[in-house]
Amino acid sequence: MRRQGAFRIVFPVLIAALILSASVCAASELKTRYVSVVYGSDKYLDEFNDQVSLGSLSYLIHDRNALTAAAETSSKLDAIIERVETILDMYPGGLRFKMVLLPSANDVQKVWKNKYGRSQDYIAFYSPGDNTVYVSVDDVRVGVLAHELTHVILDHYFRVSPPGKIHEVLAQFVEAHFGN
Repeated sequence: MRRQGAFRIVFPVLIAALILSASVCAASELKTRYVSVVYGSDKYLDEFNDQVSLGSLSYLIHDRNALTAAAETSSKLDAIIERVETILDMYPGGLRFKMVLLPSANDVQKVWKNKYGRSQDYIAFYSPGDNTVYVSVDDVRVGVLAHELTHVILDHYFRVSPPGKIHEVLAQFVEAHFGN
């Protein structure tokens, strides 16, 4: 009898713990015209949205009446991507990629080390192998996004991607001229 009583108490607690851990580990996803944004909590999406300011380029946003952080983030990201395409004069057809929002630069650096086996002091990077941009929500700004999105666009525009140095020169060019 005691075992059944303990089972009746422990089993519901165990189920509740499993449900809670599954919900904590579950990531949310926001889909825009070009990108699927994956984030661990709404807090990260809100912070990302607050950090990414278009300033005088706000006129580029198609949906200026966005009522939620998700809708505003979606509009901003699509506007940034289209601005980068315009600066490069490169418009890859069927552009789709993933962006993962991570809490801090330390998290971005851990992903880099896990993928490439060495340390780098990055706050964001594009991984062409999995067609994904990883970005720190603590450190993001529009120039950083423009830089990383240049890598994405170059990778999708050319059948054979240009050498890394060409990528970097163009990404730095876009970052420097994004607000012009």
